[in-house]
Amino acid sequence: MRPPLKFALLLFALLIAYPSSAERATAKSVTFAYNTPTLSGTLPIVIAQDFGFFSAEGLEVKTVFIRGGPTAMAALVGGGVDYTFVAGVAAVRAIAQNAPMTIISGIQPYMDYTLIGTKGMTGVNDLKGKIVGVTGPGGVAEFASVEGLAKKGLVRDRDYKILYGVGNSPARAQALETGKIHASPFSFLERLELEKKGFPTLFDIGDVIPGFPFVVIASSKQKIESDPDGIVSLLRAINRGLDFLKKNRDKVAESVIKKKTFGDPATVRKVINQFADLYSTSITREDIESLIAATRIETEAKKLGGAEKFFTRQFLVKASGR
Repeated sequence: MRPPLKFALLLFALLIAYPSSAERATAKSVTFAYNTPTLSGTLPIVIAQDFGFFSAEGLEVKTVFIRGGPTAMAALVGGGVDYTFVAGVAAVRAIAQNAPMTIISGIQPYMDYTLIGTKGMTGVNDLKGKIVGVTGPGGVAEFASVEGLAKKGLVRDRDYKILYGVGNSPARAQALETGKIHASPFSFLERLELEKKGFPTLFDIGDVIPGFPFVVIASSKQKIESDPDGIVSLLRAINRGLDFLKKNRDKVAESVIKKKTFGDPATVRKVINQFADLYSTSITREDIESLIAATRIETEAKKLGGAEKFFTRQFLVKASGR
């Protein structure tokens, strides 16, 4: 006896939507590391997992939180993970020091820093004669502050001083409160919290230094040689997820809010609206050169053979179907 047409169509739809146990068993297992457990730092992976873009490519992606970029890159080159999100400046510095890894794509081509001042400040001109605090010399926070203020007309050591060793974000916020420093760069989420406490936003550094690959995706040279098709599949899934995010912000927000791991609903929606149009896997030679300049390793990069030795676009080209 033939089943009713509606039942047959429903069964067919279910078979399409959910992979068989055999398909699940043959899914390729890969591990993706991240070192910033924030929504903005993990959202591209969350979307590709939750909305089935990885599974559609035959991938079973497991994520692991590894505190600190250097530790995450050590796990990458040691074979403990297959891919990692990492700050662009940290990636090029490691590659210049002969770490066997390569940047395979961008992900956040936007400098997620806002310069926050002490309470009572109304603009960047209030920083003249004052102190800007950063974590340490040669880091992206120092680069962001100095280059961002230069775009605003303020020159280091002439108009303001840089103070090293102020510490991590909570320590820098405390230094603002006590008056030890008068400004410091903070991420978007940190900015939201500091604004609630009355600290003024002086300017968005990402707006004055556009096109900077703040976060990239890196993989080991061994992975690149052994699994090129898998890399293409991963990047294709992430790209599809980012396209989905741009068109379905509310749906993504509802999914993330249900997890109850990334803050209150209002904060989740603010983060999604802030970053939905900013994420991009695109990476260019000019992007890598900007990272090399920010990291001050021009001499080392030249010895290696230039920007092309730090990244590859071959997998992005295939993932986009070009």
